[in-house]
Amino acid sequence: AQFIARYHEMDQDRKMRVQCLCNYLEEAAGYHADKLGLGLEKLAGEGLAWVLAKMKLQIDRRPAPGEPFWVNTWPVSIERLQFRRDFEVLDDAGQPIAKAVTQWVVMNLSKRRLERFPTYIASLQPNAPPLAIENADIRIPALDETAKAGPSFPVRLADIDQNQHVNNGRYVDFSLEAAHLAGMRGELKEIDLIFRAEGKRGDVICSRSEKASANSQTSLHSLYREDDGQELARARTVWG
Repeated sequence: AQFIARYHEMDQDRKMRVQCLCNYLEEAAGYHADKLGLGLEKLAGEGLAWVLAKMKLQIDRRPAPGEPFWVNTWPVSIERLQFRRDFEVLDDAGQPIAKAVTQWVVMNLSKRRLERFPTYIASLQPNAPPLAIENADIRIPALDETAKAGPSFPVRLADIDQNQHVNNGRYVDFSLEAAHLAGMRGELKEIDLIFRAEGKRGDVICSRSEKASANSQTSLHSLYREDDGQELARARTVWG
């Protein structure tokens, strides 16, 4: 799918916000899922929804205002309850801008729990598809309470998506805000996210952060609900 970077999507450096780039990945995934007959409307008719479980995004550069760019996406594999979908983002000359690996699950909207894939999804097993990123295992270590406390984020109505929980893109924003306040500087080169539980309107999401090592350009983040301490997401950010 082709898109154009819009002026209101730019940050203070006149580059597309990372959350907006993630939104375009999700948009392209939705278009492609519809073409395959397994889009949001199809699943919603069965009381189901696609939910992002894991993401690895590597960024070469971010689009500039008014710049056209392309997002290509394709299914890679189905393993147990996870559906892998890869992405490449190209500029108008076909040069790479970013690439991503995502893992998706299907959630029962009324029971709020994961379901096995319906047959029409489970039978979609691509034959030797290309990989956007080799060795893209997404693992992020847990942080304990000794990690540095960071900012807190009250969940607003604007943070809630059609699945009635905090949109995955908002966790990108929360993670980058925590990384900035933890002292990370420069250009974001990579962000990994693992989503562990749902955030709801009215929650206060708190963060803890620490560097992977003393002089590292990699930071680790835990995002958890203030009321009960439930961890909602983990993130790793890499800066350069």
